[in-house]
Amino acid sequence: MKIETVAQRYHISTSAIRYYEQQGLIGPINRINGIRDFNTTDLERMDFILCVKQCGMTIKQMKQFIATYEQGDSTLRERLTILQTQLSASEEQLTTLTQSISHLKQKIGDIHIRLAE
Repeated sequence: MKIETVAQRYHISTSAIRYYEQQGLIGPINRINGIRDFNTTDLERMDFILCVKQCGMTIKQMKQFIATYEQGDSTLRERLTILQTQLSASEEQLTTLTQSISHLKQKIGDIHIRLAE
């Protein structure tokens, strides 16, 4: 799959994909006549990167996780700890966001009441 197709699939720019490759998060990507050809494994890695990015994991943390992953099954416990830590942080962010949304809804309701007066 070409880089443009991958970019469209994930709704990201081709430069973001190149950046992830430069950072060692994906790849090296196989090339055919100099054109990147993403395979299923590359796409699975892209899924992971975008998922943990959405959850707030930094590039540095992603690199640490991927380096650990590439060491094999002897690092399963360490990988589990990294993912559990990220999950806890994401759940805390979700709780805070949920509270903020609730507060905003209350303020909007208050304004609607005042407008109706």
